[in-house]
Amino acid sequence: MLVIYRPQQGKKYLAHIKWLKSQAQDRSIQLYWYETTGYFEADLERLKILVSGYTQVIVLGGDGTLNLAINAIAGTEVALSLLPCGTGNDFSRQFGYSTRQWRNTVFAGRTRHIDVGQVDKRFFINIAGVGFNAEVVSTMGGKKPFGKLSYTFAGLLKLALYRGTQVEFGLGPMPTMMCLFSNGRHFAAGLTPAPQAQLDDGLLEVITIPAVSWYKRFWCFALMLFGQHTRLSWVSVRRCQQIEIKTPSLAIEADGDLIATTPAKVKCRAALLQFKVLN
Repeated sequence: MLVIYRPQQGKKYLAHIKWLKSQAQDRSIQLYWYETTGYFEADLERLKILVSGYTQVIVLGGDGTLNLAINAIAGTEVALSLLPCGTGNDFSRQFGYSTRQWRNTVFAGRTRHIDVGQVDKRFFINIAGVGFNAEVVSTMGGKKPFGKLSYTFAGLLKLALYRGTQVEFGLGPMPTMMCLFSNGRHFAAGLTPAPQAQLDDGLLEVITIPAVSWYKRFWCFALMLFGQHTRLSWVSVRRCQQIEIKTPSLAIEADGDLIATTPAKVKCRAALLQFKVLN
């Protein structure tokens, strides 16, 4: 088995490392450990070569490490297991598994075919978007000094000041605070922008929040903690298989990183990933 990991010092990460090594010894399994470098393209090139020799990949990390792995194996017969131990772990939240249950999926779980999002040639597993979320990620610059609260602090600082942007989907430009393309349900270390999103329906849930006044923004994000913001009259929710962003030069954020700029096509690739879940 191939283990893809980002080195860190967290207790959960170190416990997963210890558990994997003991399991490999008990089961007489050879593990190959690939330490990510932080340079996406270089890591992806190496992993695409490596994964061809394996039937299962284990991701030890958060959404960023998971994003790298799915770009290496999506569309192949390689099964992916996840041991979440990143900063936000947003993708893993929708399963509601305990640490023990995640470990049970590695060797005893079943494989479920799930969808993957795609922005041009780059895959994402959870949520992509333009506007406010991309602005927050850009401001953070990859730094998370307060752990998962880093998203909260950065977001609050930007929430009242961000003026929004014009987004064009083909029906004329719209003043927009944020537009999300959701395969998963959660982002920003605990918010639930797409409470009805499904991983295997072949569609993305598109959430659009216009550039409303500051107090409406705070109310919207407060409700997003509980997935209730979609009841607000100014929040648009629709589902689609593909959508094209025509506006130029907008940063696109996905799975916690900036991955592209517009114009771009965003689509759902149905059942492109074999993901290990509980029996």
